[in-house]
Amino acid sequence: MHVPMTNQTAPSMDFALGETADAIRDTTARFAADQIAPIAAKIDETNLFPRELWVPMGDLGLHGITVEEEKEEER
Repeated sequence: MHVPMTNQTAPSMDFALGETADAIRDTTARFAADQIAPIAAKIDETNLFPRELWVPMGDLGLHGITVEEEKEEER
């Protein structure tokens, strides 16, 4: 005997990371496009990352990005 399946839909799942993650992604992408992309070939050729980009990256909060704020405050 064939029993038809009921029309059930799964609840919607939101995989967005939130506004903070979106802002980090957008800021990082802009920085990379503006500051790194123009010199990417030179970076590849020399296998050196320019020191002058470290301070602006730090200003954007990219250093230690994987460290939780609570851990950073304990320093």
